Amino acid sequence: MLKQLVNECLIHLHIIPEGPILIKSGVATISGPDMAFVKVWRNGREEVYLPGSSLKGMLRSHAERIARTLNQAAACDPFAKEGPTTFCGNCFEKIKHGKRDISEWLKPYELFDPVKESDKLNQRIYADSCPICRLFGSTWYAGRLATADAYAVEDPPRPQPRDGVGIDRFTGGSALGVKFDLEVVTEGYFATTLHLRNFELWQLGLVAFLLQDLKDGLLRIGASKSRGLGKVRSEIQQIKLYYLGRNVPEPPDGQFSLYGVGALAGQKMAELYGMQPPYQAMADLPEGVTLPPGLGLRTTYVFPGDSFPWGAVAPAWVDYAMAYPVPEAMAAIRGQAGGGG
Repeated sequence: MLKQLVNECLIHLHIIPEGPILIKSGVATISGPDMAFVKVWRNGREEVYLPGSSLKGMLRSHAERIARTLNQAAACDPFAKEGPTTFCGNCFEKIKHGKRDISEWLKPYELFDPVKESDKLNQRIYADSCPICRLFGSTWYAGRLATADAYAVEDPPRPQPRDGVGIDRFTGGSALGVKFDLEVVTEGYFATTLHLRNFELWQLGLVAFLLQDLKDGLLRIGASKSRGLGKVRSEIQQIKLYYLGRNVPEPPDGQFSLYGVGALAGQKMAELYGMQPPYQAMADLPEGVTLPPGLGLRTTYVFPGDSFPWGAVAPAWVDYAMAYPVPEAMAAIRGQAGGGG
């Protein structure tokens, strides 16, 4: 999305286990546990870590729940191939350029040629994607939010062995001969970074809700969540906000301007990508915020700890999600309009 970079937000945080967690390696072992914790070779040793893909999956699934609470249409189902919640990526597959078996009633929505009209295609994909796919991406779009792997701060914790048994469905006791063992992590601090690029204000507002629930220990990660594993919480260490360009407006004294991509890229570009106002919000500048000197093209704000003014952007997400209308093309593909059955 966009061939220029206009804003970025880097959120540095620690993920802390609140109990046993297990992220399975997916690699079978001969003499080790049946379910081994994922490990990586780092700093000359093998250590456990939290993959960025697991963190992003945890955040996305929770974001989908938040979105559907406000508006059922605000989140597609990544596993749905048909019906009113069809995954955005699957919708685009049905109308991709040059597809021979496009239904007659879907031909008016056929996508642009990715070679000759790549800009128009990118604009259309973003504009027609649901809010969750706009932020996290789909099979047709990379998304605005990236999550880095979380590595242990200082000495990495050692995984602990746990025994498990199968349950006999008739007696409620342990099933004969059904035993397995697993590795869990119960301590440590894991540092990671969330990277948001060319974001709209409502996207930053949705991230605010995710971080609040993660801070409160309401999210679970990894395997066996229904059996009590996976509870974590977070602590924000620092947030860096960047505005790029030579024409970033100066905020009034004591105030802090939050600019979405629409405010910095211009009204015409915002309309092409289907962005919705507000594009800008104001907040009081928190104490302790620093503005490191730059080279004239990057304005940087550094927020220590959890001092970012989330309250200024959270309403933008709520308003956007509640008023979100399904685009005409996506409604037609999902059978909500036109000739769909």
